[in-house]
Amino acid sequence: MISIITNIDDYVRAWVAKRIGIRGFGLSTAIGVQQDGQLIAGAVFHDYRDEHRQIEASIASDSPRWATRSVLYSLFAYPFNQCDANRLLVTCDESNDKAMKMNKQLGFTPEGILRQMYYPNDAIVWGMLKDECKWITKKELKYG
Repeated sequence: MISIITNIDDYVRAWVAKRIGIRGFGLSTAIGVQQDGQLIAGAVFHDYRDEHRQIEASIASDSPRWATRSVLYSLFAYPFNQCDANRLLVTCDESNDKAMKMNKQLGFTPEGILRQMYYPNDAIVWGMLKDECKWITKKELKYG
């Protein structure tokens, strides 16, 4: 069974950081996805910019099975409903075909290139606006 886990931010942050190859995150909230008691995916929400109502997410997974409708609802309800963000950003290495495909399937739109961010590779910045999110219904969207 697949379920959401919260309140173990440090563990999920470390798990995601290891998989995406960074040292860690600053002030952030993490949501994990587990199957049969084992973490199979995680999302870390970080770098919230109140003046722009924008938050960034770093997402990693070991299995494609994490992306159930109820999990996706929870992951997108957090930034858009609980944090009241209007924009959600993710960044990935242009050579990471799986991440590029996942971002597109989740509904993100490519917005720009950060040249050699993952030296020597470029990074692609993907964005999603609150009213573009297909994982939470229009009725559930809260506009501030």
